[in-house]
Amino acid sequence: MLYLYLQFPALQLESLTSETTVKLPIAVVDEKHQIVQCNKQATELGIKLGMQLGTAAALCPNLQLIPYQIDAQQQALQSVAQQLYQVSSDIALDPPSGLYLRLCNMLALYQGINGYWQAVTAELALLPYQYFYATGGTPFIAKCLARLQLNSVSDNVSSSFEIVKRSPLNATELDTDIQQQLTRLGIHNLGQLLNLATAELARRFDSRLLNYLGQLRGDFYHALNYIQPQQGFSRYLELLYDITDTKGLTAPLSSLLTQLEQQLTRANARCHQLQISLFFRAKPALLLEVGSAQAESSAKRWLTLCQHHLERLMLPEPVTGLKLKVHSFTRPQQLNDDLFQPQQGNVSALQLVATLQAKLGNAAVTGLNLENQHWPELASSQHSPLMSANQQIAALTLRPAFLLAKPLPLNETIEINSGPERLCQDGWQLHAQRDYFVGRSKTGQWLWLYRTPEQRWFVQGLFS
Repeated sequence: MLYLYLQFPALQLESLTSETTVKLPIAVVDEKHQIVQCNKQATELGIKLGMQLGTAAALCPNLQLIPYQIDAQQQALQSVAQQLYQVSSDIALDPPSGLYLRLCNMLALYQGINGYWQAVTAELALLPYQYFYATGGTPFIAKCLARLQLNSVSDNVSSSFEIVKRSPLNATELDTDIQQQLTRLGIHNLGQLLNLATAELARRFDSRLLNYLGQLRGDFYHALNYIQPQQGFSRYLELLYDITDTKGLTAPLSSLLTQLEQQLTRANARCHQLQISLFFRAKPALLLEVGSAQAESSAKRWLTLCQHHLERLMLPEPVTGLKLKVHSFTRPQQLNDDLFQPQQGNVSALQLVATLQAKLGNAAVTGLNLENQHWPELASSQHSPLMSANQQIAALTLRPAFLLAKPLPLNETIEINSGPERLCQDGWQLHAQRDYFVGRSKTGQWLWLYRTPEQRWFVQGLFS
């Protein structure tokens, strides 16, 4: 057996600051007022992990503080696991900041551990997270060496076991009270502990110590819950500072869309619709749905559509968080173009419809379909854009290019050119009939007119 452990020391912090240009010292503080994560700027000013908040504030008065959020940490860890699932099958979460990867069934696929590690590092390079790593014959050996920042991969199990013997007790999974008891007995590293007789340890300590040593050696089975591939896509990004203008959402939204594009590319898939949730401090979250008639995978293309939607949006208050969600993916359509087909533009008809809908709204972009009706108001209907029209109904000849939204009374002298053409809505009812004519005004405009049984004249449309 061979395992790889990945430790991410600053998941929450780096997920917040990956796309910002702010160069201030930033730290994450837990409920005990201790520093649990800090960026490079804070470290250069003397801020260390485990430091009390008062000491950190004295060293760096302009230190920016972020409360530790276990949900944000867990979600970031889950997203890393889903990213690595494309190259490694057996991945188990070790909250709040670690991943176990079982390698024994992957080495044949990548022709050895070097090829496997190259594939893993290529995926990790797409993420903004710092990480430490190590391999071992058991999960606990790999984790202990990663905590020591060994940063080495090897399939030599015996060598890693010899290295772990020199590990201090604070790099293990042992509880603090057990570590203190061992220290009082003069035991300071794992090698000293492993040399003690099991019967002696069982007499002095409870089962927690024996279970850990058994799993460390590989004598006891270490059960890991391996993740399953996630359906769709879901990422949440808490903003480092409030955003009051929709233009300021471009950078964080671009980061999430890039992650979506990476997952779609690996899955050879596309998506038709995005759900963007904007979170505020006092107001309920605002849900924004962005769709594309032609399934897209490009982050640049999706960002353009999202920007069109955001331009028409008024924020009720500053945005504090952003979430991007896609429920399902779809396979890309195979486009079989004719070799002698004339060259088309760079934007397809479906992409053009999606852009217009993003700018004007879905209700403003429709198609037209012929109906089996004689009256102009009922002769056509609106439907979804680019939907195939009803081919069984033949269009009537000699119809104007522009119909008025509402017929207007005729208030000028017209020269009749052709007609009449009698049309009726429901059967040939005399009170509903209309006699249509084509006439020309004094200014030369050709009009489509009709006369009612009461001898009233109206303008229905204009010829181009």
